[in-house]
Amino acid sequence: MSTRHATEAELELYVLGALDADRTEAVEAHCAACDACKAARVQVVRPLRAVAYGAAGVLAMAAAVLLWIGHTPTAGAGDGTAAVGHAPMDDGAILDARNDALDGG
Repeated sequence: MSTRHATEAELELYVLGALDADRTEAVEAHCAACDACKAARVQVVRPLRAVAYGAAGVLAMAAAVLLWIGHTPTAGAGDGTAAVGHAPMDDGAILDARNDALDGG
């Protein structure tokens, strides 16, 4: 077991996956055997995980908003207005149209 604790720079590189293989193994072996590092890991990992889940949620919401905002109706015959295939209908008119279609006329 290595008795040397990792520096902040080494820990940052470790988290980013940019630490070389030998030092990665040394950091992992040290953290597995060092009681102080085990305790610090539990205190650090939980908030980081919560931040990661929160960031993922914010990104998902932002993507949904962008999809909703980005959805534009098709343009009319070059006049810049939105094309509407039918007049707006209320629920009663929709049910009447459905009944008429089922009745054959």
